[in-house]
Amino acid sequence: MSFAGMSIVQGSPQSIWVPVVPATTIYVGGLVCIDTSAPLAGIQMLPDANGVANDSNLDVPLGVCIGTNRKNPLFDSTELTEYITSPAAGDAFGGASIEYVGVEGPWAKGDPIPMVKVALIDPSTVIRAPLRVAAIGTAPSVETVTSQTTGGSTGVGFTSGTMDFTSIANDMQTIYFRSGGNAGTYRLNNSASATAALFAKATRNSIEIGDTFVIVPVRSHGYSTVMFDDATAMFIDCADAPVLSGSARWIISVVRLDLATAGNEYCEFRFDPVHFQHYSVA
Repeated sequence: MSFAGMSIVQGSPQSIWVPVVPATTIYVGGLVCIDTSAPLAGIQMLPDANGVANDSNLDVPLGVCIGTNRKNPLFDSTELTEYITSPAAGDAFGGASIEYVGVEGPWAKGDPIPMVKVALIDPSTVIRAPLRVAAIGTAPSVETVTSQTTGGSTGVGFTSGTMDFTSIANDMQTIYFRSGGNAGTYRLNNSASATAALFAKATRNSIEIGDTFVIVPVRSHGYSTVMFDDATAMFIDCADAPVLSGSARWIISVVRLDLATAGNEYCEFRFDPVHFQHYSVA
């Protein structure tokens, strides 16, 4: 079972067992794939997107790892989840050095190779991803309004301390007020600044010095461009700014964004269908 990371909310076609690429670590709760450019003998963690909407890489998200076949599970105290590391390619010959159990499906029960259970995904699958800043244990920063100079008195913006990332002026990031007269309010931010916000829709009340908020590089609904953690693919990394064109970003459609609880911020999303083709058709 995963103690952190991604999970399927709705629409997984089924779960399957698959081998792990030799000398590779797979984290429970992370997105996995097959290397399209060099299909190896198993699966790996989903790498960073390369090109616009990953069109220079084209590794297709296969699913979310939900378990391993190690008899004695390993837990990573940094990533806060179980994991499995595949030994070198020849380890299974004559009996693996690690005991593996519990594999189902068409695989031989006595085949001593590391495998993981994967909940498959397709374009209709809804995935819940934690929102974290560079590490699974680091929640988005709670920031404080320091000035009304950008429109706080009329509810259309504010100035604050430095945020986790520098946003872009295209309503590609969301602010949620944690305290003050607008507590509980979401607004899309249209400012290309790491210290100022600007809204197309004013808040109900004025924004005051001392009000607190969080900001994430994800829209509250629909089209968004995101990066996942490059090592574990277990969370959306809020240290990385969105990119309108989708260059070096994954394209997702946000179903639900919940920033209400500190340390439990999450985004539920579907992958854009463009990510489910192994070869460019352009």
